[in-house]
Amino acid sequence: MTSAPFPDVTRTGTAVIASRYVGSSDRQQLVCDAEADALDCTRPPQGLTAVSWFASMDGETVLTLAQWNDALSHDTYLRGGGYTAPLVGPPPYRLHRSLTDGQHTGVPGCLVTAVFDTDGPERQRHLVDRLIAVQPQDAGPPGALSAHFLLSADGSRALLYTEWTSAGAHERAGDAGAHDATHAVMSGTPGVRFTGGGRYRLSRSLSMPSS
Repeated sequence: MTSAPFPDVTRTGTAVIASRYVGSSDRQQLVCDAEADALDCTRPPQGLTAVSWFASMDGETVLTLAQWNDALSHDTYLRGGGYTAPLVGPPPYRLHRSLTDGQHTGVPGCLVTAVFDTDGPERQRHLVDRLIAVQPQDAGPPGALSAHFLLSADGSRALLYTEWTSAGAHERAGDAGAHDATHAVMSGTPGVRFTGGGRYRLSRSLSMPSS
């Protein structure tokens, strides 16, 4: 396995995304390094394509993204007794829609997430449709690179995964009011409950060799 850059979530068949409270920035790095080193020393499960570790910028949590070829590969791993922390978690997600601002270029330096409980598949799709509808038709705020909308297969969750050049760019967009319409949808859509999110920097990433 080799080190990899910021993950390409559009190449994911099934994504397992989970965040854990670790308490401090020192603990963040220890957790990321320990889990990445342990996985790097083992034979990866069939169908696992990449794993990334992100540290929240408040120094409190670690978010992991495990990317699988498909749901069957992940189910097979779980049925075989798989328990490695980065590879299991909440219901797995699939990518539903993506938006990319072709007018802005840059390397992703900040991941911003928002997670929702949803009352079934119809509410998942309705949330995504409303979020997309309020996005600007022209160029987005400086530093905004892409937005990806992931839905859990069981209809219970939706996740907004956005890539920015930096945390500062995301903060400046918020100060300018660029997030206001999005926040109104998040808080005002029936059958949808915002449960949390955060800003993260990439700490470690592994890509698996092709079989």
